[in-house]
Amino acid sequence: MITGVIIALTVSFIGFQIFQQDIVAGILRACILPLVTVLYCLSGKPKSGYFFSFLVLYAISEFLGIFTYFAYYSVTIDNILFYVGNICYIMAYVCLILEIFKSINLKSVFKRFPVHVIILLILDIYSVYLVSEISVNSDYLNGALDYTIEIVYNTVVMLLLTLSLLNYISRDSKKAMNLLLGSLCIVFSEVIQVAYFYVSDKNILHVTYAVLLIFAFCFYYIQSGMTYSRHEVYDANPIEN
Repeated sequence: MITGVIIALTVSFIGFQIFQQDIVAGILRACILPLVTVLYCLSGKPKSGYFFSFLVLYAISEFLGIFTYFAYYSVTIDNILFYVGNICYIMAYVCLILEIFKSINLKSVFKRFPVHVIILLILDIYSVYLVSEISVNSDYLNGALDYTIEIVYNTVVMLLLTLSLLNYISRDSKKAMNLLLGSLCIVFSEVIQVAYFYVSDKNILHVTYAVLLIFAFCFYYIQSGMTYSRHEVYDANPIEN
């Protein structure tokens, strides 16, 4: 039943977003992640503390979106939504990073893929600089705290993608693949969101961002029901349960 409600809310959310009914779309969106978190708790999937924390923190930030309408009339509410919401997002991504990190042997990865790691780190730094520069040069951020949150946010998102990619190339399993696909959708959705907020407010960007975010959580939820079959992560042919 919960799955059906989530699907109905998701379809309705995308529909209202397409027709630029932002207030209704925002209310529907605020309900989706909390329900996904409830579904995860009630499912028979093996539970992970880090992944559960990721869902809870992300759901809190999403639920705050229900008050977006009031932010137009109150600077205090606007500040609460911005700071609390972004901090929750950052902490959520950190929990997801820890979820990946707990089962990846970075020392072995560095030994096996030194060139890959160096290239990824260079790309991370460049991507964080590029995206953060767009945000910082806009008129929407004010003060060192805003800039710091933006840079930390972008850094955490890129680190999530990097670890997901390293996890995949070292494991090459279905669980790792779904984590990588989810992280890719997250990164692309965040880049598009930056373009929507700071470059152009075309509705197609907002819709695309929302759809990618939905796909990201589909992949993340799918992988939550999978397990790595062995702790010897770097076998030549890992087997998926």
